[in-house]
Amino acid sequence: MEVLGQHNFSNQKQIELLQIINFVLYQKRYPQDICGIIEKKIQLLEQTDVGATLAVAPNLQLSTKKGVKINFIRVINNLCELSFFTDRKGNHTTKKSVFDIFGRTVNQDLSTFHNDLSATKAAANSDMRSTLSIFEQMHAKQQEINTK
Repeated sequence: MEVLGQHNFSNQKQIELLQIINFVLYQKRYPQDICGIIEKKIQLLEQTDVGATLAVAPNLQLSTKKGVKINFIRVINNLCELSFFTDRKGNHTTKKSVFDIFGRTVNQDLSTFHNDLSATKAAANSDMRSTLSIFEQMHAKQQEINTK
C-alpha cells in the first residue's frame, strides 16, 4: 500500500487499485484481517478524497462586484498562455484543469471560462479597452507597490 503513495498515484487511482487487490484477495480466500486492512485504507482514502474535493479554501471566494469574475478569468487565462502552470512532474497542463483548480480555490464554477472569454471579447470595443483594463490596473498597482 505504501508503494501506491510513493509513486504519486492520486487518491482515486489508489482506491481503484486497492479495490481490485481486495477483490482478488477475497476470491483467493485470504484471511479477513488482511482484507480488512485494505478496506480500512480504501475508506481513509475515500474520506481524504471527499474532503479535498469539497473546497480547497472554504473561507475564500471571489468578490461579487461586477466584472471581477471575468477579470479573474482573463488573468488566469494569460498566465496559462505564458505557461505559468504545470503538473507536479513539470508537464504541460490543460487550461481546463487550471480553471478547475482555481475555481475550487475561490469556490466558483469556472468551467465555462471559454464561453466567458468569447462573450466578452465579442462585446468589447474595437480598441479592446474593456479586456485590457484589468492588466492596466494591475500595472498601475505594481508601480504603486514599487514606489512604497
